[in-house]
Amino acid sequence: MVTPRQRQIYDYLCRYADAHGYAPTMAEIGKQFKLSSPASVHHILSGLEREGLIRRIPNVSRGIEVVREEASEQEFEIPLLGVVAAGQPIEAILSHETVCVPRDFMGRERLFGLRVRGDSMIGEQIREGDCIIVESRQTANNGEMVVALIDGSDATLKRFYKERDQIRLEPANPRYKPILVSPPDRVTIQGVVKGLIRKYKH
Repeated sequence: MVTPRQRQIYDYLCRYADAHGYAPTMAEIGKQFKLSSPASVHHILSGLEREGLIRRIPNVSRGIEVVREEASEQEFEIPLLGVVAAGQPIEAILSHETVCVPRDFMGRERLFGLRVRGDSMIGEQIREGDCIIVESRQTANNGEMVVALIDGSDATLKRFYKERDQIRLEPANPRYKPILVSPPDRVTIQGVVKGLIRKYKH
């Protein structure tokens, strides 16, 4: 399984090779990712090699060959089911778009994507416009980040806590108060957040 750091470095190797026609040196990779130790770079490259994403040519300064992943092997398309509020609850909106996710995300349960609106989960590094990857589930453990429906229509993104006679949906921004819902059966879990896709503006 590819770690997020390995994925970042693999993407950098692809971009560098596309721009220059050859691979970066170990020192350039270390500088780009603020890895002071060549051993750290070596360790990450070894992991990428084990995953079949690169080949290394011994004793050559730029001896890294990027193995291009086939899109079908690397990514899966999942439905983008609309917008979820990270502020006050809003209605879930159906759309017909899809979003691609890495193979590592795929588990037994169905996945779907939702675009985030609002800033109440900013403390979890989830921002307006991000796309969250959600595993479709009807149950959640305390402390998990969930997409929850309140009264069957209002979808919201929060941390889930089941308390004695109520559900507490906790934001990650001090400007917002927790949403307390009683009785608990007014809350329906739609899924648990598994990841995040962010497109950076150039």
